[in-house]
Amino acid sequence: MIISYRTSDGLRQEFKLQDDCPLTIGRSQEADIPIVDDKVSRLHCGIRYENDEYVLKDLGSRNGTYLNEVKIERHPIHIGDKIRVGSAILKIEKEMTKGTQTVLREVEDEMAKGKGYSTILREIVNTAEND
Repeated sequence: MIISYRTSDGLRQEFKLQDDCPLTIGRSQEADIPIVDDKVSRLHCGIRYENDEYVLKDLGSRNGTYLNEVKIERHPIHIGDKIRVGSAILKIEKEMTKGTQTVLREVEDEMAKGKGYSTILREIVNTAEND
């Protein structure tokens, strides 16, 4: 499971959740996931693995932690959930996405095997529609 979000400059960031490594989210540069937003506390919330599930916990933030737009103190998280701290939205997803270089290399490999550009583009569109 991963947590993904967009930075203030629009870049997508992803972090793999690990059973043995708690994760903090907050305005501080010491947070594992730093969020630049005045409404986010220095250490706003955290995620840790407990009793076979990942749990989101508010760390006494001033403006609250929201899971699927419901204010929480402590709650399990699942794939598809959205966490809101300040104006930042963090998504819980199944797996990491491929980087640009990986995707381009895969397309080049497929074209080298004889697959046409239109066929590859159609496959990409079909995959996106099914997600």
